[in-house]
Amino acid sequence: MKLKTDNSNRKNRFQGHKLGKRSVYFATILTVAALLFVLNLILTVLTANFPLLSFDLTRTRLFELSPQTINNIRTLENKITIYVLAKEEIFVNTSIYNAQANEVIRQYGKNSEAIQVVYVDYVKDPTFASSYPGLIMKHGDILVSRGGKSSLVKTEELFNYAAGASGDISIASSKAEEAIYTAILTVSSDRPVPVLVSSGHGEYTMTDFTDLLGNNNYTLSSGNFITGEIDSAFDILFIVGPRYDFSDEELGKLDNFLINGGQYGKILLYCADAEQPDLPNLGGFLQEWGVMIEDGAVFETNDKRVYNYHPFYATADYSEDTYSGKLRDIEKPVLAPISRPLRRVYEYRNNYSAKVLLEFAASAGVRPSNAPDTFTADDAVRRGPIPALVLCSYSVLSRQTARVEKASHILVSGSAGMLDGYAVNNPVFSNAEYLLNLLNSLAGREDTIVFQPKSFGGSGFMLSRTVVNMLGALLIIIIPVLILLAGIIIWLRRSRS
Repeated sequence: MKLKTDNSNRKNRFQGHKLGKRSVYFATILTVAALLFVLNLILTVLTANFPLLSFDLTRTRLFELSPQTINNIRTLENKITIYVLAKEEIFVNTSIYNAQANEVIRQYGKNSEAIQVVYVDYVKDPTFASSYPGLIMKHGDILVSRGGKSSLVKTEELFNYAAGASGDISIASSKAEEAIYTAILTVSSDRPVPVLVSSGHGEYTMTDFTDLLGNNNYTLSSGNFITGEIDSAFDILFIVGPRYDFSDEELGKLDNFLINGGQYGKILLYCADAEQPDLPNLGGFLQEWGVMIEDGAVFETNDKRVYNYHPFYATADYSEDTYSGKLRDIEKPVLAPISRPLRRVYEYRNNYSAKVLLEFAASAGVRPSNAPDTFTADDAVRRGPIPALVLCSYSVLSRQTARVEKASHILVSGSAGMLDGYAVNNPVFSNAEYLLNLLNSLAGREDTIVFQPKSFGGSGFMLSRTVVNMLGALLIIIIPVLILLAGIIIWLRRSRS
């Protein structure tokens, strides 16, 4: 009997010890959970009031503003209000994309004392729209306002879209930072840069590039100056890939535009194209400014310097550091596809100057327009380096300091394709950033920023249907079943202890 009593006491002590360990486990778990909850609460309050304490761990910094944006908005003097036309919780819960855009919008208010973010219950406050009779708003749009100026950003303008193989449209990346900054720039700037896009000579259409400029506070108009003078109100004139030559009268209008009554300060961007016919009048006009557009098309023999394995889709190198030095990544080249070869006529002559900004490498060559089908790279007469973009200038110097007092410029590119969507919207190339920085500098603007789209996903990879099915079975069936079996085995073993 005594032995039985000892065994019973030992068993009771063991069970008590077991219950004590379980109590410690549960207490530890509850303590850790409580600490995590309190820590999360503290961090939430701190990051809401001190944005510099928040951290964005996403690869593309989806929830942050770029340092350039922050620097620019901190210098704003006038008060700007960003109205989100929805209750915040409704706007955020609409989709994960809206949640990202909302955080970007909040960052504007957190990083600038001049910016206030206000959420308007647009459904319950229909009178809000009556204060802006010229705008057509809807629930979820964003209105940026300063005094009597306002700019509307539609919800769909916060994102970039991509079409799938079956024709369905999906959100590919975010451009919320760019869209809101552009609206802020529009209402805070007293004068956007007016641009005239020439028409009437079979000019090339460059929608993506004009959209880029429009998003950076340039106002664009299309006009044919065959019958009238070029309005001096325009600061920049674009002539891209014309198919018909200019008359002497039209060239006289170009001269008048650039001279600007002796005030100068004008810019002409001319882009040639390898598929153009010969334009002797326009070619002679550009030659007077220091650049000659020669026959043929530039090709590249180095397959590491081409796009999509196409020898006529060649990249160009930077020949100077005044403008290329402003790039965020100097390693990214400029794509200048299907380019005519340029030749600089002179470097300096009287008050004229011609400076090569971009040039094709020594591995490039020129295929003449009349080359036979048997033409090979070895048959090329002209080889690189070949100018791809030349800045021609006429400068008036100060008599006292001998420095440039005023000037007009002609940017001559051998490639109209460098303005195309696959070039300016491709983050692999610097076309958008370089060209916009260049135009901003020549126009005396330093307040614009070139934004890269922020992808919501990582790098894609291709999987076969078999592999997809195997992964699906592994993640949805096999792994959960194994975890369940492991849990049952552990429970049975402990219950028998």
